[in-house]
Amino acid sequence: MHAKETTTGIKLRIVQKYGGTSVADIARLENVALKVKREVEAGHQVAVVVSAMAGVTNQLVGYTKAFSNVLNSPEHDTVTSTGEQITTGLLSLALQQLDLKSRSFMGWQIPIKTTSDHTNAQILSIDPKKLEACLEKGIIPVIAGFQGITSTRRITTLGRGGSDTTAVAIAAALRADRCDIYTDVDGVYTADPRIVSFARKLEQISYSEMLELAAQGAKVLHSRSVETALKHQVHVRVLSSFNDNPGTDIIGSPPLNIARISGITHSIGWVIIHLETHNFTAQLFHSLRKTIKSATVETDSFSILEGDEGTRISFMVQKADFAKTIQALEKNYYYSLYKGLHIEPDFAKISIIGLSFLGKMGLTEHFLEVIKQINTSSCLTHFSSTRISFGVKEEVAAGVMQIFHANFELDQKNESDTKETMATRL
Repeated sequence: MHAKETTTGIKLRIVQKYGGTSVADIARLENVALKVKREVEAGHQVAVVVSAMAGVTNQLVGYTKAFSNVLNSPEHDTVTSTGEQITTGLLSLALQQLDLKSRSFMGWQIPIKTTSDHTNAQILSIDPKKLEACLEKGIIPVIAGFQGITSTRRITTLGRGGSDTTAVAIAAALRADRCDIYTDVDGVYTADPRIVSFARKLEQISYSEMLELAAQGAKVLHSRSVETALKHQVHVRVLSSFNDNPGTDIIGSPPLNIARISGITHSIGWVIIHLETHNFTAQLFHSLRKTIKSATVETDSFSILEGDEGTRISFMVQKADFAKTIQALEKNYYYSLYKGLHIEPDFAKISIIGLSFLGKMGLTEHFLEVIKQINTSSCLTHFSSTRISFGVKEEVAAGVMQIFHANFELDQKNESDTKETMATRL
């Protein structure tokens, strides 16, 4: 960490990240510049990571599709990475207009070295020397998120949520005291406040809980950025760029031997696949799981149901991966032993996230009671120590989330009594 005493108090090194909605136009860029200036005037060293303006990356992707449907190509990344280049230049100009020293950096200029997995590259290393030099001279580096460069000097992009990952990785490389992620919500809530209006903002959450929330559909942070924060123990704070409300701190490990619910999240666009067979064996099931894994598709909640007419194996797959999944199944060695394949489209996956769920019968019983009250078809329940997931039709997902949030009283708990109350309830 680079915190040190100055005549004005504690001087921190802070990395700020601003998403697409925060830099969507000139007025919002000017707002961002003022937020940066505030931290600089408080005596802190500040580096900034920015996304492309809202909608720009989608527009650039559309341009590439006019010539090619191959999305994971170097040329695709060459095009789609340019949105961040515009934002870095504009924000640097806005900061200079406020009499602040600033300069823009593309990923390749630092450099941010990545794998060669175009459109979904992973950061391998960051050389912080140029950024360190700027900070020590009082120059604010404005860094393009979402991008890097391979060992063969080709530009790459980091996939969905890539700018979050860039910011956390930059914070780790600079040994920053904090990484502030500015977005259009002012923290991490017990549920999406756009769906559950009475959701409660969390003052603090552990890396592991945030990672599970992100992996199961919470859009405030991408899971890869949380993984990076956990690996390097980066203190992350989620804030809104549109107000000055206190945010949510993501830091530390969860307390030992504490059972609690952190939040409820959901994701849409799931299809349930049912496979039926009279010849079920452990080897057949193992082969199926291996086939699905090798297809690199997003699946969840495998279940096996024995009946008088045979065995039904069910699992959820993302709609975007459905065709790829069917193609993989048809190549499975045991595919001829399945007597039928049925699908149920348009499902949402709802997940209850928390700590130490296994063995807590109070939670299981309460969950089943609520499921019974809902009076809607649900399926494919996944139980683990940190998650309960189940599928419902998309059109009822919002209502189901509201019912579960209310039944578990997540809106009524204060941070100070969450541990004690949830430990008692579970």
